[in-house]
Amino acid sequence: MEELNRRLFLAINASAEASLPLRELAFFFAQWVVLCVPLLLLVFWVLGERRQRMIVVLASLSMVLALTGNLLIRSLWFHPRPFMLELGQNFLAHAPGASFPSDHASGMFAMAFALILASLRKTGLMLLALALLVSWARVYLGVHFPFDIIGGCLMGLLSAWLVRRCLAWRQLDQQVLEGLERVYLRLLAAVHHGGRRRDAGS
Repeated sequence: MEELNRRLFLAINASAEASLPLRELAFFFAQWVVLCVPLLLLVFWVLGERRQRMIVVLASLSMVLALTGNLLIRSLWFHPRPFMLELGQNFLAHAPGASFPSDHASGMFAMAFALILASLRKTGLMLLALALLVSWARVYLGVHFPFDIIGGCLMGLLSAWLVRRCLAWRQLDQQVLEGLERVYLRLLAAVHHGGRRRDAGS
């Protein structure tokens, strides 16, 4: 399996002669596209209705569970990154550390699957496509093996399914959402009250 993992990596990884435009495109996907995840969640929460806020809860918990699972796996088994083995080419600065599973892949796949399981299929499929592009970019630039991505994808799927199943039990999803909405409304009230006090004092 390790030999297959390395062969797949070398087949995808950019060569030393790879074109600069393609490397720049890969860098954009590898570094910046992941920022669309918190931005999309924020838009859903602030502008969405109750159904969209429920999806924010499911997606956020799915990502947290996936990343927590990654930490557990890495504490039990360490797999080095390709550049630590002097394998292929590395075009993305990254601290040496465990590569399996990929946090980027786990987080993005967890959100994509959470949206799909919550019947927001079009947006979920769009995020799934972005997750695949981000995953390709991180292998192409030399910071992950293909099996790191597969592990992240499976972790994201498992996390989204577990969160969906567990929160549906005894309607815990509704209780969590109601608690978060109360906190959100209190924060809004505090910000509004602080703004009125500043206006009164000026």
